[in-house]
Amino acid sequence: MKFTIVKTKKGSVQHVQTREASLLFERIATDVGKSQVFQYRQNSPNMLYPETSSLYREIAEVFPALEMHRQQNGALGMKRFNGLVLLEVRELASQQEAEDLKRRAMDAASTMAAFVGLDTRSVVILVRVTPAEGSMPASESEAELFYQQAYQRLLPIYDGILGMRVTRMEPQLRHSFKMTYDAQPLMNPEAVPFRIASTPVSTETDEADNHLLSLPEPERSQQELSWEAFEVYENVFRLTAEEAGRSATGEYDSDEWMQSYLTALAHGMQQRGVPEEEAVLHIWRHFKFRIEQRLTEDAVRASVGAAYEASASHGRCNALDTCEGQLMRQIIRRMTARYCFRLNTIMGYVEYRPNHSWPTPWQAVTEKVINTFTTDLQLAGLTVWDRDVRRFINSTRIRDYNPLEEYLFRQSGKWDGKDHIGALADTVPTDTPQEWAAWFHTWFLAMVAQWRGLDRRFGNSIVPLLISKQGLGKSAFCRQLLPPELRSWGYTDHLSLGEDRSVHLAMAQMLLINLDEFNAISQKKQEGFLKNIVQLPAVKVKRPYGRHIEDVHRLASFIATTNLTDVLTDPTGSRRFVGVQVTGRIDLSQTPNYEQLYAQAMDELDNRVRYWFDDEENARIMQHNQRFQQRTSEEDFFYEYFTPATDVRQGEWMTAAAILTYIKERARASFRPPTSYRMGRLLSNIPDILHKHATHGEQYLVIKR
Repeated sequence: MKFTIVKTKKGSVQHVQTREASLLFERIATDVGKSQVFQYRQNSPNMLYPETSSLYREIAEVFPALEMHRQQNGALGMKRFNGLVLLEVRELASQQEAEDLKRRAMDAASTMAAFVGLDTRSVVILVRVTPAEGSMPASESEAELFYQQAYQRLLPIYDGILGMRVTRMEPQLRHSFKMTYDAQPLMNPEAVPFRIASTPVSTETDEADNHLLSLPEPERSQQELSWEAFEVYENVFRLTAEEAGRSATGEYDSDEWMQSYLTALAHGMQQRGVPEEEAVLHIWRHFKFRIEQRLTEDAVRASVGAAYEASASHGRCNALDTCEGQLMRQIIRRMTARYCFRLNTIMGYVEYRPNHSWPTPWQAVTEKVINTFTTDLQLAGLTVWDRDVRRFINSTRIRDYNPLEEYLFRQSGKWDGKDHIGALADTVPTDTPQEWAAWFHTWFLAMVAQWRGLDRRFGNSIVPLLISKQGLGKSAFCRQLLPPELRSWGYTDHLSLGEDRSVHLAMAQMLLINLDEFNAISQKKQEGFLKNIVQLPAVKVKRPYGRHIEDVHRLASFIATTNLTDVLTDPTGSRRFVGVQVTGRIDLSQTPNYEQLYAQAMDELDNRVRYWFDDEENARIMQHNQRFQQRTSEEDFFYEYFTPATDVRQGEWMTAAAILTYIKERARASFRPPTSYRMGRLLSNIPDILHKHATHGEQYLVIKR
């Protein structure tokens, strides 16, 4: 098993190497780079922003979950998944507690290693995992999904094993830790992998999360929510704590001294511009181990709230300010101080997270969360009802947030000029590589154009259809088209076409819909419902808990996979699909360079590169799709008794009704004749058959067998 070690120098140049796990732990114990680690530990307490220092940047990062290599496109791609999940416990009271904790972690049979982190007050735990069914994931997209499932399963288990709460982080396959020094790292090479069943990752809020409420600060960008920002506020707290200790009155450690000290701390943090929730986080972090003082988080929160409320000049009601208005201001102040809110305009609901620097994932504001908000506000002494909270949550005071726009325009202007879209198409081996590359390129641009809403009149009506036997990586390729930050919510391959409402809602919220096992879609669905929805530019949906139907811009594009070759049942609708015969295993060994992939798409769209198929291409696609066409019984009977004629001197002109009568006379009971209209449609779509409009209707040139 090899870990990946990445070292960044001069801001961007990465030095990548892999090292056997046993050798890495030898290095942690002996610390080949101890000058860097020791210097950082000695100097960081005296630095206001230690994580921005060159000392910190020069310390290598270790990626334990996967062995990576540099790809031809310059990005780091997965070479092998190690079957490891990284857990961390941070904010420990002392290094001794960290030593005790890592020994408890080794009590679990699945723990491969545990050691003290770079800051000496955290513990890094590596846990072996394996799928309960099947083999280890082979592609990074599959490994990412498995890693998220395993991480969520392990959290409550290790909470119990350790006797304390594992630090909740956003589960990411490329989660790393800084190279550290631990004279006695613990390792168990014979760790038994924990078996992880293939179950969907829960989106419910972790029940163990501490809930809710107290006050606002100026908006903070998501980039500031990090361990580095947390350490900056921690240094401010230490400076404030020294001053508060000198100014506190009463006998040291008495109740009087403690209250004086806590009040001075709160005022000091407020005067230094520390956000209120950040002050609560750091003060309680240091007091929570002082059980003998009988302090609680609510007591700390009350003291801090009093200091910040006084500075905000929130007084009693007066003639110019109604009590109702004052109450609503207090509700808004307390809610926005304790939490950040944003309206996810794609998903259609409000999300929240704690308003401090500790990296915490965004969660949806559900009815359960609103009830918790209301309860905590009432416990804080405010006479509020859930309707008061809901009134604020569903108001325009909550800022809009579009995760798709943020991602796309972050890549704008960064394209290096290379054809990354073509390189991605080349990973799919086909018998028509040039046509597939050109068609895939146009479809990919159409998908991004659909997201950007460049043409509100037409939807992306083309669906690539990957056709091959099982096990060649079709579904994994489809999943890998989206970067992880968009894939986690914007991709689905489990869409049922049985309910119009759910399909329309998915088209408004999803970015890419994979019609997996396309052959399972009935002929009726192909010719009717599916043919209609793939060309819609907008959909009408009623969102969950919504009160009216909205006309929403469609986001989703479609792609499809199947194991059968004769899957297209509607000749008139075959131009909607780009059938591609996959002739070998799709190359999933390299992770796409997503930044360049979407930077290329943005650049080409800005420069008006065509993202739609012209008439010539549509005709070629229809001709190409003939080999994937499923012939109906009527077609079989037609070819049994007729041959399309290409020369008027050889054939005879017959109407659809005459052709039906001729077939019926010869096939007799074995033939169930369709209507003349349906037969006419069928004949019109037979390639190379000549037809003309005559007095008695449309006639077709055929040769009787």
